Parts: sequence; C-alpha cells; structure tokens
Amino acid sequence: MIRLDAITDTAPWYVICTVALVLLAGAITILLRAVFDARGRKTTLFAALNLFLAFCLFFILMDCFTIRNVGNSGIRAFFAFEKMLFELPYICYALVEVVLGVLLLLCSRDALSYRKQNLTQDSIKQALDSLPEGILISSPDGIVRLANIRINELCRALTSEILKDAGKFWERITETGKEQGGGVLVRLEGCTILFEKESFVLDGGTYERITAMDVSDRYRIIDELEEKNEHLLDIKRRMKNATELSAEMFISQEEADARAALHNQLGQVLLMGRHYIRHKDATDPELVYMATRQMNSFLMGEESEPYTGEEDAISRAVALAGSIGVTVTICGEVPKDDAARELLGRAVTECAANAVKHAGGDTVTVEITDGKTEAQERVHALAIAITNNGAPPKGEITESGGLLSLRRDVEAAGGSMKIDAEPVFVLHMYF
Repeated sequence: MIRLDAITDTAPWYVICTVALVLLAGAITILLRAVFDARGRKTTLFAALNLFLAFCLFFILMDCFTIRNVGNSGIRAFFAFEKMLFELPYICYALVEVVLGVLLLLCSRDALSYRKQNLTQDSIKQALDSLPEGILISSPDGIVRLANIRINELCRALTSEILKDAGKFWERITETGKEQGGGVLVRLEGCTILFEKESFVLDGGTYERITAMDVSDRYRIIDELEEKNEHLLDIKRRMKNATELSAEMFISQEEADARAALHNQLGQVLLMGRHYIRHKDATDPELVYMATRQMNSFLMGEESEPYTGEEDAISRAVALAGSIGVTVTICGEVPKDDAARELLGRAVTECAANAVKHAGGDTVTVEITDGKTEAQERVHALAIAITNNGAPPKGEITESGGLLSLRRDVEAAGGSMKIDAEPVFVLHMYF
C-alpha cells in the first residue's frame, strides 16, 4: 500500500491535511465551549482528549512534510520513530481522521443538546440580541458588561462610534435628548427612542442598566395632535356654540310641548261641542260651557292654563271622554302612583279623542295588569293596554302631537310605550 511520505505534494496529501486542520479547529472550539459553559469534568476531559488526538495527527502530517522536503540533513533524534510513522499507509491516517470526525460530531451534538436544555452565556446573549429594545449593563465606572445588538446600533447612530464607555454614551444621550417622565427622549432619523437608566445590585456588586425603547408610534400620535391643536380649539368653540344652541332648543322644546298640550285641549273642546250639539240629552252642558270658557280665556291670555276639570287625572280623563261621547271601561287595579295616574289619564284622553276622530268609535277599554307580558322580555310592575271599538287603522300609525308628547313623558318617567296597529289599535304602556 502507498506510504504516507510517498503522497506528499499530491492531491490526497492536501485533502488529508485540510481535514486534519478542520478537525483541530473543531476540537479547539468544543473544548473552549465546554470550559465556558462550565461542563462537567468528564465532558471536559473527553473534549481535551479529542483535541490532543487531532493535534498529534496534524503535527505528524506537518512533520512528515518538513522532513520530506529538507532531506537527511533535517533528520532529528526521533527519526527512527518518525520514519516508522511516515512509512505507514496513508489510508491509516484517513481512518484516524474518520474516527476523530465521529468523536467531533458526538461532542458537537452533546454541546448542542446541553445548550438547548440549559442556560448558557451564548443563549443569554442570543436572547438579548433578538429583543427589539436596547439593553446595556455596565459597571459604575462605565465598563460595558453586556450589550445587545440594538443598543450598539443606537450608540453608533448617536456617537458614530462603537460602544466602549457606558458613561460617555449616557452623557451623549442627555445632551441630545430631553427629559421625559424620568427618562430621556431622543429623536433620531426615522424613530423616537426613550432611554432610561437605573442601578441595581447583583451578587454584592452594583451595576447600571440602560434601556432603550422605540416609542415612535406613541409620539407620532402626539405630534399629530399638536399639529391639530388649532383644529381642536375650533371644535371647542363649536361645542360652546352648540351648548348655547341646545339651551335655545330646550326652550323651543318646552314651547312645542305647550303648543301640543294646547292643541290637544282645543281638539277635545271642539269634539265636546260637536257631541253636545248632536246629543244634548247625553252631555252635561255645564261641563261643555266651563271647558269652552276656560279654553277661550286661555287663548285670549286671561288664564295661565286650559281647563282641568276634575281633581283626579283619571276621573278627569273619564269625564272628558264622556263629554265627547266615549265610554271608558277600566279593567284592573288603577295605579296609585301619581305620575302613573297622570300619564294614564293623558293616554285615556288621547285615545278617546283619536277613537272619535279617526276610528268612529265610542268605547275605550283600559286593561291594567301586573308582571311580565308577552310583548316584553323583562318583568314590569305595571302593564297598561288601551284599545277602542272603532275601525282598525288603515296603515301604519305616525306618532305626532299628543301621542309623541305622551311617549316622551312616559320614557322620561322611566317607562316605555308601544303602539300596535294590527289587527286593532292598541296602545301599550309599561312601568
């Protein structure tokens, strides 16, 4: 078989030497990794043995090359032993490299497995480098102990130098930025960074930590708000004008309510007069006279309000309905609450007038029940349904005048109101 010294300066020789050099470099890396990661004695000795074997192989190959080129004048005391090594077939050295390669792969796999399952200096550094925020840890004298990639980029952007002195770096930060909530706000090209500095104690030693957070989005909004400050002032002025206008609208609403009440009272008086003309025997002339007189006095400005008649709201409503030829039938217990009685009286009066004007009816039925009804999802203390015996509505009912005013007052009292048009007219009130 071909000896080792016979293939010097040939392609197989350079292949074997290159592989030996790679194995030597890998063995050195594995040993350093085991030392830095504080691996056990067994792992460290195994890595050291691998390095020793790789070094011996590389040394023999280099020694063989040297003696082959310098001739007999370069033979040393160990020439006999070395000559024996050089006369070995080169395939033996190739096999040794295969064995060393297998050992190197085993050590590498063990090192990778250890790094995945344990916290090492490299894993900490990689984690810090992957953060979007900058982190710098230093001694009080400014010596950098730990710095990730982001803080180094910011240092180059501020000082045009690499990060070497944490103290000078912080001085540059304070000179460039402005104080903001305990930190320093620095505006760089394309971004806004908030730097913060604090001290902490670890293992009896004092260290300083500088953090850098990108707050570009937050301060971009602030800048936009500052630019629109004049627009905000204009909105403020408009809101003031709207407030003044709403006050005027409130007054106008009160006037509208008064006009609606006047319209309802006037309509009732007219219906009352028409009924009296047609049915004199069934109508109290004194009631018609008093209601007409009160309404005329109110229109002339001589009275403060239209005719009220009976003291009780429900009794008054029943009397007014009777004066226009409408009989009111109440089924159930009449509410005792004054507000509910007032609203019920108004509803009866409105439904009686509408029954005569729009449905041609002469009877209004009021059903008062307690508890939950089929039309409502929640339980009510009081449910009122008012209908008449007139013709059903021909289309959808449009709330206006008295009905609209009634709904507003019912909802203001904490109740709700609903109107059904099919198959017959029904006004629902819930309290």
